[in-house]
Amino acid sequence: MPFGFFKKNETADIIFMGGQIFTQNSDLPWAEAVACKDGLVTAVGDYEDLTELEGKNTMIVDLEGGFMLPGYIDTCGHPVLSAFKDSCLFFNKGNLENTLSQISTYITANPESEIYFGYGYEENIFDQVDQEQTRESLDQICSEKPVVFLGKSGLHCWVNTFALDLVKAAAEEDEINTISLAYLLNVLEPMDSEVIPKSVTVNMGEYCKRGFTSVFDCGSPEFFASLYQGILVHLYQENMVKQRFFGSLLISRNVSPAPMIRKLAQYRTHCVELNELVNFDTLKLVVDRTQEAISVSADALQDLCLQTADNGFDIHIDALGKEAVMEAVAALEAARSAGYKKNAFTVAHDEPNSEELENTSLGNDIRESPVTYERYDDPWLCIKRASNIEEAIDLLTIDAAIQLGANNHYGSIEKGKHADFVIFNENPFELPDLSSFKGLQSVMTVIDGNIVYDAEEDDPAEWHAMLPTPNFDEDFNE
Repeated sequence: MPFGFFKKNETADIIFMGGQIFTQNSDLPWAEAVACKDGLVTAVGDYEDLTELEGKNTMIVDLEGGFMLPGYIDTCGHPVLSAFKDSCLFFNKGNLENTLSQISTYITANPESEIYFGYGYEENIFDQVDQEQTRESLDQICSEKPVVFLGKSGLHCWVNTFALDLVKAAAEEDEINTISLAYLLNVLEPMDSEVIPKSVTVNMGEYCKRGFTSVFDCGSPEFFASLYQGILVHLYQENMVKQRFFGSLLISRNVSPAPMIRKLAQYRTHCVELNELVNFDTLKLVVDRTQEAISVSADALQDLCLQTADNGFDIHIDALGKEAVMEAVAALEAARSAGYKKNAFTVAHDEPNSEELENTSLGNDIRESPVTYERYDDPWLCIKRASNIEEAIDLLTIDAAIQLGANNHYGSIEKGKHADFVIFNENPFELPDLSSFKGLQSVMTVIDGNIVYDAEEDDPAEWHAMLPTPNFDEDFNE
């Protein structure tokens, strides 16, 4: 009797059924069930056809008539800066006099603080003032505690004499001849790295309620980016990551490419063992030609784009003003022409269509987005250009994945892609307008086949209290 060899289907870890599933796959737009294993979609179709994938350990989730879509992806988010905006002084735009007034008000309102820290002053306010004068202006407001502020680029620092003396003493003890910004911040420790702001979990909860399973951070300076990545590592260790994170490093003035590339590579390395829940692959550039702002110059832009692409990183450019848009497109097209075909390139702008732009690859090989720079308060900025619900869903799913260069892994519910889903009780397509669409609350979000948010069981207000105190690796922020 000959032996028979049969290939047995592997059983699924989890099967979602009992609802309507919009896949974003044109070959099968709607389905009844989805089976997942090891974080990936293994089968999509009718529930009867998927029953053969059920095993004794398979979890069956009844959608109870609900509607499942690919998990939403926010391509215009600012989770990093939003996480810290209540933990220090975030400056409003203003001249030197106005900025000093903001500082004075902040210090007066926080008399118990051991150190005063803030971010985002306009760096050109010092064009007509020497360094000694700027330090004296802070001393007049506060001379008995360290005061340290980061400029908008994150590369310019403003300290009082008390803070400077502390850093000089530490440098002498450590036999440091040149004081870098990183060293200064490491000595002063203006923000406690062992304190996770409550806003982190609050923001995660809001994203869950709106249906987001991934968010791209549209740029934060190195200091904040490092702090936030450390927080995400801790959340990952506690199984508390509620959205995939795609990070970017903000550069808004001319810099040397080599150290910038090393920093991006360092961030990417830190993500290797985080199961694709935390990613860092993008350089975020700001090109501002609308005013006399400190910004990345046209020549530097070309070089930065070429070297960034050469090292395998994606590029997202906020272009402010028509001239900036043309410069950004030209720089990215030059990178494409140099052979960098796989990098994801995006230009974020608010310029109307014009014949000049129509003759470029903007909107095709180079993706478009609304301007994201300093727009922290619009939770639906990523669908600003949608004229109807169908367009909004495309922008939140497959189009968003394409913009991130990740459409082989996310953006639709297809075999082999990550099992990232959002479930609603109502059909989003049948809502009366975009306003109603934005107000729709999810009942569940799923990442890699794991339910990370269930509206009936989870209270995001309690998430922060559930987190133990982190113990970040001291080397992480070096």
